[in-house]
Amino acid sequence: MASTKLTGLRLAVWVVAAAFLTGALWVTHAGSRWPSVYLMTGPSMEPGLEAGDYFLAWRPAGRLSPGDLVIFRFVDEDGEFHVLRRVAGLPGDRVEMRDGVLVRDGRPESWPFQILKRAASTSPLSREGNLYDWGPWIVPADSVLLLSDTRDMIGWPDSRFIGFVALDDILARATVTLSGRRLR
Repeated sequence: MASTKLTGLRLAVWVVAAAFLTGALWVTHAGSRWPSVYLMTGPSMEPGLEAGDYFLAWRPAGRLSPGDLVIFRFVDEDGEFHVLRRVAGLPGDRVEMRDGVLVRDGRPESWPFQILKRAASTSPLSREGNLYDWGPWIVPADSVLLLSDTRDMIGWPDSRFIGFVALDDILARATVTLSGRRLR
């Protein structure tokens, strides 16, 4: 009989401890760092990520680095969208583009990119008119600069069209495809 009471007491202690731990994780959001699976629906991030690729993105995005791929919240008259783009500039960075190559703080970046139709170098939708040559821009303290890897996706939401993106609108950081290829 004493061993039955002891077993019941142990079970009660474990239940209380598990409830406390679960509550602590819930309140501190420590248990919210889980990946989401996304599908790349179009060619805007080629050659780094192709249409039809599935990838994992972690929430919250955590500390960002230049070259990271992130999901950001984009809202327009058609609704809210989660869009994948490359972090091209962090707060305080001096960013410009020369012939399609991103130059950050005076150094060209080596991230993969492509230009499908060089003749499509201008767009009335872009902030400076020319898609391949612009800047320099200084990234504000509360924002990042995001770019498509396919440089001539005219009108697709990246910073050449919508300006700087608030850090609060960064939802997740993409890290790996479901086939195991690292994203960077």
